[in-house]
Amino acid sequence: MTTAASTSQNASSTLMAAAGAGGASSTTTATLSTTPSSSAVRALAMEYKSLQEEPVEGFRVKLINDDNLFEWEVAIFGPPDTLYQGGYFKAHMKFPHDYPYSPPTIRFLTKVWHPNVYENGDLCISILHPPVDDPQSGELPCERWNPTQNVRTILLSVISLLNEPNTYSPANVDASVMYRRWRDSQGKDNEYPNIIRKQALAANAEAKREGIVVPMTLEDYCLKPTVKPSTESGLDANFYDDDFDLETEDLPTDSDEDEDDEDEEDEDDGEDGGNGDSAAISKNNGNTKCTNNNGLSAKSVTASATDDAESADDSGKGETT
Repeated sequence: MTTAASTSQNASSTLMAAAGAGGASSTTTATLSTTPSSSAVRALAMEYKSLQEEPVEGFRVKLINDDNLFEWEVAIFGPPDTLYQGGYFKAHMKFPHDYPYSPPTIRFLTKVWHPNVYENGDLCISILHPPVDDPQSGELPCERWNPTQNVRTILLSVISLLNEPNTYSPANVDASVMYRRWRDSQGKDNEYPNIIRKQALAANAEAKREGIVVPMTLEDYCLKPTVKPSTESGLDANFYDDDFDLETEDLPTDSDEDEDDEDEEDEDDGEDGGNGDSAAISKNNGNTKCTNNNGLSAKSVTASATDDAESADDSGKGETT
């Protein structure tokens, strides 16, 4: 009969044996688990490049260390016409080594009084929670992280959360109670907005010391779309040359046809023994607008030829044998 004590003892001896005999393999496994995956590096590099080329309104993103793609510095500009107007809130975003299969974390460096921000600055938002079924959280699995999310969707969710806090599962209970009291009083209790405005002014002063210009109007806040130059035709200029090997030098051109016509005229002139009228007649059979070399029309040339033939017949009839 196997007891729990004997089972525990056997497991301990097995682990000790594995540590003694297979220490190298366990070390290798631990190293591999902390090594970033190539897919994570690829995904972060593409997302970072995309955010540099097409930034998200109200955000500035940069790497804390140029050699580390897994730690970003995110600066949030307070949206105009909100309690956070003029604010410049900095945060660190850290990505796991198996990103995008696991969500990143965000911690504010600037003091932010918000129902969904912990005292230490950690942001609590459903999109950054692992997709597990937790009925006590009040969140559906579809509201949590999934690999189709990215940094852009996270930043947009953060901006939305600033103006519309989630008070059902707050990270800062005092801030949540204060926010609800201000909301329910319809602006009569101003304790919550006063704290936010003081933090926004302090953050704005910090931005000025760093030389950062914080947008204060919607016109400055909203990014101007960049128009990329577009070609008139969607086809590549070398499309036909690449896909179809046409030997254009063998194809007849208009100039070649003109030269052929001139050669035919020369040959006809030689055969008629210098008689330009017959050459003109043969050409005029296909083109009634053309004239012969003497400037006469085909009709006049034909009439003169008929007269010559009749005179020859008349002369022949007058001769006797």
